[in-house]
Amino acid sequence: MDTSQRLVRVQADGERLVSLAAAEPDAPVPSCPDWSNRDLLTHMVRVWHMLALFAEHRPSGFPDRELFPPMPEDGQEADAARVALAHAQSAFSALPDAAPMWSWGQTQSSDFFHRRIHLETLVHRIDAEQAVGEPSLIDAEEAADAVDERFVEFLPLRDGRPSGSLHVHRTDGPGEWTMAVVDDSIEVSVDHRKGDAAVRGGAADLMLAVWGRSDLDRLEVFGRPSDVEEWFALTR
Repeated sequence: MDTSQRLVRVQADGERLVSLAAAEPDAPVPSCPDWSNRDLLTHMVRVWHMLALFAEHRPSGFPDRELFPPMPEDGQEADAARVALAHAQSAFSALPDAAPMWSWGQTQSSDFFHRRIHLETLVHRIDAEQAVGEPSLIDAEEAADAVDERFVEFLPLRDGRPSGSLHVHRTDGPGEWTMAVVDDSIEVSVDHRKGDAAVRGGAADLMLAVWGRSDLDRLEVFGRPSDVEEWFALTR
């Protein structure tokens, strides 16, 4: 997915997220037990402004919190989120592809951030939908991209070391990932390999499980489910 497509998705998902959360601000968010939709909106204010600061200033670490606007007052969360979304869209529209940048992932360029804002907004749009009982329409290719980001971009940098290896197989299009601990490092391959445990499913169901938005019930599991859960938990 190219940058312009990602930003179109950010706008659409962001607008839906804010609209749903603002309509039922006190609804609990199932995947984040301590949150209501009001908390979700406040989180997105922080996220969108923070990512916009990365796009604008390209810092060598996390931006100073003094650069962030004040947290929204009670009842102002939706308006503040719309301002933050507009800030992010403006900043990212001016950010070129493949520009060298520090990130907290494997990819040290602006490509990391274009992908990050897209997928962060996608998953929290799903949170808002789950909170109000609305169905989530999830594009399979976006979902596969979200799975790939968790495994390839972040997993090798995690501190945990699960026992055994895991193979993940997407069933509705291309996508295979195998994770293993090798010499105390996590290695991720994107081809077909045998794992001590394996899981198969459509991209959307894989994404929801990997991101902690659903359990393993909609996936086909081979081996011990606890091994799958251990690897999936490490991606969150």
